[in-house]
Order: sequence, then C-alpha cells, then structure tokens
Amino acid sequence: MQEGRAAGAGPFWTLIAIRAAYWALGALALLWVPLRHGFPPFRAFDSRSDLLFGTFEQWDAGWYLRIVHHGYDVKASTAFFPVYPLAVRLLGSSLAVAILLSLVAAGVGAVALARIAEPLIGPLGARDTVLYVALYPVAFVFTSAYSEGFFLAFAAGAFLAATRNRPWLAGILGGFAVGTRLAGLALLPPLLYLLWPRGRSLKELARRVPLLLLPAALGAYMLYLRHRFGSALAFQDALDKVWNRHTSAAGPFGGLWHALYSGWQGFSELAQHLPRALGAPGGYAQRDVFAAWNAVHLVVLVAALWLTWIVWRRLGPALGLYAISIQIILLSAPVDVVPLASYPRYLLYDFPLFIALAAVLRDRPRAREATLIVFAALGAVAAVAFSHGIWIA
Repeated sequence: MQEGRAAGAGPFWTLIAIRAAYWALGALALLWVPLRHGFPPFRAFDSRSDLLFGTFEQWDAGWYLRIVHHGYDVKASTAFFPVYPLAVRLLGSSLAVAILLSLVAAGVGAVALARIAEPLIGPLGARDTVLYVALYPVAFVFTSAYSEGFFLAFAAGAFLAATRNRPWLAGILGGFAVGTRLAGLALLPPLLYLLWPRGRSLKELARRVPLLLLPAALGAYMLYLRHRFGSALAFQDALDKVWNRHTSAAGPFGGLWHALYSGWQGFSELAQHLPRALGAPGGYAQRDVFAAWNAVHLVVLVAALWLTWIVWRRLGPALGLYAISIQIILLSAPVDVVPLASYPRYLLYDFPLFIALAAVLRDRPRAREATLIVFAALGAVAAVAFSHGIWIA
C-alpha cells in the first residue's frame, strides 16, 4: 500500500518540485532588476514575500486578481472565465492563495495525466509525460495567478473519470473545466465517445446525461453576463474588441491559413531585417518582434499538428478527438498581427500532445535527453524574461 501511495503522489511532487525551482530562479533574477512595468504589484505579506509571490504576476494575472478583488466590474474582464477567480476568492482572495491554488491544481492535473498515460505507454512513459509538462517552457504560469493549472486538473480529471466509467464525475469535472476556460468544450467529443451507451436500456442511455453539465456551465456564465452587462456573449465581445481575437468565418481553416502566412512572412522579414536590427542602437523594431513571434509560433504549430496526428494514430480515438477539438478551438479565433498569440501557453490544455511526445521519444534515449535539456533551458530563459515583464505567451 505504501508503494502504491508513493507512486500515486510521484507525479504531483515531481511537477511541484520542478515548478518551485523555476519559481525560485525567477525570484532571484528579480533581485538584479527589481523594477517592473505593467499592473501594479499585488501584495502578499511583506517585501520578501511580495517579491516571491509577485515573480510572475504579469499580464493575465492582473486581470484574474482584479476579478478576485472587484468582480466583473468591466466588460473586458469577462474574457476570463469565473471558476478560478471564484475559488481564489472563496479561499482568501490573496495573491499567495491564488498562486498556491494554481500550483497545487497543476500537481493534481499531473497525477491525472500520469494515470491516463500509464495504460497507453507504460510507467516510464507516464513519468516522462509529467516531466515534459513540468519542464514545458511556458509552464511558469503554474506558479502565477493563471488558470492553466486549474484547467489541466479539471480536463485531465474529467477524461480519466470517463475512462473509468464514472459519468457523473466526468460531467462535473468537465463542467468545471468549461467554467475555467471555453476550451473545456473540447471535452464533449471524447467524453461522448467514452461514455457512449452500450445498449438501449434507460440506464445505459442515462450515461450521457451528466455531460449536459458542460454546456450548462457555459450557459450559467452567459446568464450571469446577460444580467450583469446585458449581453450573454459579453465574453465574446471582449475577445473581439479588447483582445483582438476574432472568430474566423472559415473556422479553424481561416486561423490556420492566417498563422501559416504570418509565420512564413515572419521568417522572411527576419532574414531581411535581422542584421539591421542587431546593429540598430534601439535594438529590435516592433515589426521585427512581431515577425519573430510569428516565426516561432509557426514552428510550434507544426510540432503541435504533428503530435496531434501521433495522438490519433497511436493513442486512440478518445484522446485523438480531444486533441483535434482543442486545435479547432484554438485555431478558430486568430489575433490581429500575431494570429497565434498565446498559442504556446494554450497547448498546456492539450495534454494528449505531451503523452504523444513521451510515446515518440520513449525508445529514443538521445532524442529524449535532448528534448528535456532544450525544454529546461528554454524554460529558464522564458521564466526569467516573463518575470521581468517581457511577453512570452
């Protein structure tokens, strides 16, 4: 029994330890350049704890903490779904609570992810899956007031519950996933597949009823928005008008084309302008920064689509349906100028990709080692940059 409990807790503590190490690295880096820009710092307890807990309080973290303290006081904040800020508010409303909740939730998600992966790729593959998630270059959001940790816990938990034939638990966790991020709707196809009735009896048909909790969660939020702002689609309006994330008329194909074109153009512009930018007194021009982002995003997109294909071919239809559904959602709403803005971070929702990566590299020790080293090195650079207010994802 002790071995089983230790094995069950292993993924949790692996992710916690790795992310805590990067958290400490980011905090130490701030000692050299403590002045940052952006949202005013949110206080924890004293100056030292403010530095530690405020390490990654950038960008979206400010919006989540605003909701925690003031509710949905402006329409722009409705783009951030309520489950995570509500949980923080219920447990104390402090910056420390927000970060620790995010980190613990990510650890719980790692446990669920390992249990999904183990029957498919074995114990070593499951361990590697957790390592890839923990070392993923933008996983610093697990130690910030971001909702990625919550989403991973709910989405992976819902999927795991469905594989174990527990429809009500799957439906409840799936509903919380939708209430955390709209991307939770990607759970519907795989959960329907996993919980499809095996017969025509009333009991078997009732297996699908709990899945109504997923659209119900979105419906509840929309009802609140209608009452608060007079529009059930206030979150969509905010994404469109404030965050410049427009739903493509061609769905994911429009976003895919926009991303491919912008990425190729980014590579072209970098090839032409990079020598000039390196020698310029002011450094990179904004246009060159956009080009670099689009080029990097194109590389990440190609890797993600390749891994999605691996998921479908090697890991089964359920995980394949989820991975495809996530990509459809992510590609259907590109952003102006940088169409795949935040796409690398959003891939943390697409947990089957990390299982696929572990499956591909399981019997390739050199490639596995190189991938872990690259993830770890890029993660350190990204964490330090993000802590200094540089946009990463």
